[in-house]
Amino acid sequence: MAEAKQGSGQLQEEKGLLIAVSASVDKIISHFGAARNLVQKAQLGDSRLSPDVGHLVLTTLCPALHALVADGLKPFRKDLITGQRRSSPWSVVEASVKPGSCTHSLENLYNQVSRLSPLSSSRSRFHAFILGLLNTKQLELWFSNLQEDTGLLSLLYLPTAFFSLARGGCPSLSTELLLLLQPLSVLTFHLDLLFEHHHHLPLGPPQPPAPPGPPPALQQTVQAVLGWGGRLAQSLRGGPGEAPRGPSPSSGWWEQLTQASRVYASGGSEGFPLPRWGSRKQAVPPENTKESQPSGEEPGQARGVWLGRLFGVPAGPVESDGGGPLKSRRPSSWLPPAVSVLALMRKGGPPEPSSPPEELEAPAPSELPTQRAVRALCDHMAAAPDQLSFRRGEVLRVVSTVDEDWLRCGREGAEGLVPVGYTSLIL
Repeated sequence: MAEAKQGSGQLQEEKGLLIAVSASVDKIISHFGAARNLVQKAQLGDSRLSPDVGHLVLTTLCPALHALVADGLKPFRKDLITGQRRSSPWSVVEASVKPGSCTHSLENLYNQVSRLSPLSSSRSRFHAFILGLLNTKQLELWFSNLQEDTGLLSLLYLPTAFFSLARGGCPSLSTELLLLLQPLSVLTFHLDLLFEHHHHLPLGPPQPPAPPGPPPALQQTVQAVLGWGGRLAQSLRGGPGEAPRGPSPSSGWWEQLTQASRVYASGGSEGFPLPRWGSRKQAVPPENTKESQPSGEEPGQARGVWLGRLFGVPAGPVESDGGGPLKSRRPSSWLPPAVSVLALMRKGGPPEPSSPPEELEAPAPSELPTQRAVRALCDHMAAAPDQLSFRRGEVLRVVSTVDEDWLRCGREGAEGLVPVGYTSLIL
């Protein structure tokens, strides 16, 4: 009874892996559902024109297949040179593409991914291999060959692994996996093998940003400056018994700096008086300040006299033409504009030419090519007289669209039907 419960629990775990693959395939198919014709469908499968398809495959399908291949994998496998090597899904790829055990195209794809130096981790190389299988429509073929290699499964996997159960006691798992992957072979993909490297996709959850704040050294420097500023303000005020109005140590450094800067404000009643330029005069007590001021001069006017002189106010009183109140010269009259600048402003812009320049003739638009072409993704032998045979990499001229699965193409004077899934549109 215990063994039966353990077996049913193990089967539920394998079903969960298939559910993850099914959900990822459904999301990819829904991405292509917005296409209305073959051209739009080809654009949605190109990661350069539609980066969303690259993000979708790398965040849904690749993790699901990685977990499926890693299920029940032995932690180490024997090696003739190192003795033992840590196993990973990329180790399964390396063992499955040995010469003589796979097709020539799978071997070429493995060599191409192995030469990509930016892919430093085994996980990123496995993702790039899955992208290449989608481009060449061999994803279903690779999993089928992996299921049939009994020696490879016994070497790399435990008896409770997904592929071991699919090969032995539960063959329905293998059939269900191939049926889930079959719709992807009908779609046309043109994915960049270095898409994960170019877009810097994170392998884990994003880390929360650190809270902003000044470094400890800067905070200590600001505290020292604030203390020096408070002592300087107290000495300038001349009140030995009055403590400086400094900020509390518990407040923030920016608040402390703001409060300390207020001690230098001279507009309020607490600001320290500024000295006047000129000959020294005997200090007058505060209670006799109003008596020493000349008649007609307001109390706040004496403080601003030296500032007025600094900004161009003449030393003696200057009356207006109507005998009204005093007028002061504006600071803008310090730097009068040069004569050349005024002359340019009066003259305005440059004169218009007497005769308009000859209009340049617009070049005639080049005629855009109206014909479309496709590139063959693999070799194909015609199975009927109305079909066209071709080899991988050949460029075929599209004559017309028959339906969603067939195109009528031409090459070197011959025309025939070509499967859509075996070609990639050239834009």
